Amino acid sequence: MRFALLEGDRVEASPKLRATCPGCGAEVIAKCGKHVSWHWSHLSRELCDPWWETESEWHRNWKNRFPITWQEVRCQNTRTGEWHIADVKTPSGLVIEFQRSSIHPDEIQLREDFHRSLIWIVDGCKNDFDRFNFSNMLSRPNEDGIAHFNWFGRSTLFKRWHTTKPVFIDFGPEHGFWRVLRFDLSSKRGMAGIVNIDSFVQLACSGTTDFSSVGGPATE
Repeated sequence: MRFALLEGDRVEASPKLRATCPGCGAEVIAKCGKHVSWHWSHLSRELCDPWWETESEWHRNWKNRFPITWQEVRCQNTRTGEWHIADVKTPSGLVIEFQRSSIHPDEIQLREDFHRSLIWIVDGCKNDFDRFNFSNMLSRPNEDGIAHFNWFGRSTLFKRWHTTKPVFIDFGPEHGFWRVLRFDLSSKRGMAGIVNIDSFVQLACSGTTDFSSVGGPATE
């Protein structure tokens, strides 16, 4: 967690500080080591957001492409009282979730139902095999940056993210940032579009789109 509440203000971790979690209200302590980004840590996570995951440098770098006030936003369903912390939420209501760890499809569906206007950005560099396999199986992109690919092997990367919400996969500077436009679970054939990250961030910040017009990998 990057931000906590100290005397009502959102603050970043600093040595020896204690503050309050903006989600559950529990006490958090500053973790300020030499080898990981400084962050806040709960003394106990039992009552906090079960969807929250340990933040990596990859998460932090992506979040920093957006204004600080849009990061780690508490979202609550006023009817049910259920709440969760969005990685990024724009003023237009678009939620951007950055996902590095594997999560069950049922949880993916729960998150999509809760946030409604949501897009996924997935770390494709966690597994070297995935990024090299994807790069090797791509056709040459057409003039619109659209390419086709076949997916072989045991990796379930595209199966896990077979959803109707927009899915983007970050395969790193060498292999690119791609939107998964379609993926067929039976044939394991898909279609993806190369995306310029700066242009993507600018469009996401503009409030003019939620990227849903063409759906996600599972859209028919």
